[in-house]
Amino acid sequence: MLNPSALPTRWDGDAPEIRDARRQIAIQDFFYKSLPPFGLPSCLLDGEGSVLLADGQTGPLPERFDLSESDQEGFAFKEHAGRLVVLLAVRHYWPEAPEGADWLALEIDRPFFETNTPLHSAGLTASEYQLIAQLLGGYDLREAADRLGASYDTKRKQLQVVFQKFGVTTQAALTRAISSRLMSYFIATFSGGSNPAPERKLLARHFGGKVRVHSVALESGAELPIWEFGDRRGKPCLFFHGLISPTLFCKDKIEILRRNGLRWLVTPRFFTERLDPSDPVGFLENHTQAVAETVRHLVDEPVTCVAVNSGASWATHFAARHPDLVEKLVIAGAPFPPSSAAPASERSMQAALSSAIRQRPIVLGAIVKAYAALARSPALAARAYRHAYRDAPADLAAIDYAIEAGWALSWLRLIGERSTASVVADLAVNQRGWDSEIAELPMPVRLIQGSDDRMSPPAAIEALADTNPNASLEVIAGAGHHVAASCFEHLADTLAADELASERTTVAATMDGTVPSLTGAPVTR
Repeated sequence: MLNPSALPTRWDGDAPEIRDARRQIAIQDFFYKSLPPFGLPSCLLDGEGSVLLADGQTGPLPERFDLSESDQEGFAFKEHAGRLVVLLAVRHYWPEAPEGADWLALEIDRPFFETNTPLHSAGLTASEYQLIAQLLGGYDLREAADRLGASYDTKRKQLQVVFQKFGVTTQAALTRAISSRLMSYFIATFSGGSNPAPERKLLARHFGGKVRVHSVALESGAELPIWEFGDRRGKPCLFFHGLISPTLFCKDKIEILRRNGLRWLVTPRFFTERLDPSDPVGFLENHTQAVAETVRHLVDEPVTCVAVNSGASWATHFAARHPDLVEKLVIAGAPFPPSSAAPASERSMQAALSSAIRQRPIVLGAIVKAYAALARSPALAARAYRHAYRDAPADLAAIDYAIEAGWALSWLRLIGERSTASVVADLAVNQRGWDSEIAELPMPVRLIQGSDDRMSPPAAIEALADTNPNASLEVIAGAGHHVAASCFEHLADTLAADELASERTTVAATMDGTVPSLTGAPVTR
């Protein structure tokens, strides 16, 4: 039984930084999951008018909007950089909105304005649109003229032309006509709901018809998505993904799976609705139970569990809880074991991070903010991703391929926008004693590690393999932490084998990422 004390205590406790991180997660989830797809540049503001979160489409925004009172419908106008901005009082329309998210600002350009307002004649000129933005934003005609660098007379005459185009005779009537039509548009958009399953759209864009998507109804009432690749009648392999993406990025993955007769099943835990990730222990337990139900329903035979990086903790827990459903466990690129200690001079990045989280759970708050910032900036994310693996050529090659193919950064952004709470849960779950669970597993366990893994050096994984007589270690010379992606052909060969080799071996990866067959004479360690 997993003891909650195995996780960092009070990681969501009273420290201001932690409370702020949790608040940011709630606001981000609301922004990307609850709000409908307006198709407009938008941002959330706090009660003082400061920008909390923007969607990335919006141009340079002021650090703070000068808020005025909204009308009884929770609706107000502002002008910014020559464009009209609509402000919606968040709780007027979304009572369940998180604390701190008070206003939604939507930036309306001229084409959108012309399409969704009651123009009676030809479209607006840029100058006419700017004048309307100033007037609706709260400036009188003389102030608007000054702000636009024109004379009062010029703008007074232009306003008469605007009145004619809208079929009104007063400024008050113009405001009512525009407000009424825009509100009709927004209310219709509210009724349309949020953007459904963007991860499925991204999955289809990357894999097309080569992936099958299932949704399994669980006893709890939740639904668990399952993504299926490879040979539908092949040997079932249940994949537990890492932190960066719910799928592996490697060339010819689908063809390799089919060639080896493998049915690759993915449970994307970052995109599972109605399994609450805010409690990491509860999320782990509920997800484990959901996966067990799914295996019984969809496969009805023991599976080979395959894990990379942080997926190791989830796969190990599943194998420990449901050994009857697991034929064998293969972990490629295991994270640094949380129970291990390394001298400061020999610590890898993952070892240092693991130690910091366990000693000071407040570190999770800083990680959440950094992750969200990287997710919103593809260029920054690419630089940071490559920098972390700068001393591992094999990892850099795998990363560059995933970035150039358009996979890695798209998934990173989607996870950062919609699944930040799940990312925090993943980091917390990875600190529990999953390495201690491995020692008790009754099924064969295969650990595959790259010799050049700078995140989790082979020596730490060798010590882990020594804890279980059913475990074996294979070190691939020249490979790094992303050994599953860079040597996927070899991983598939291992999964297809009826039995796992019991000896410790070291083999060398070839230039194309494949590994010679182990039927020859391996180097024994």
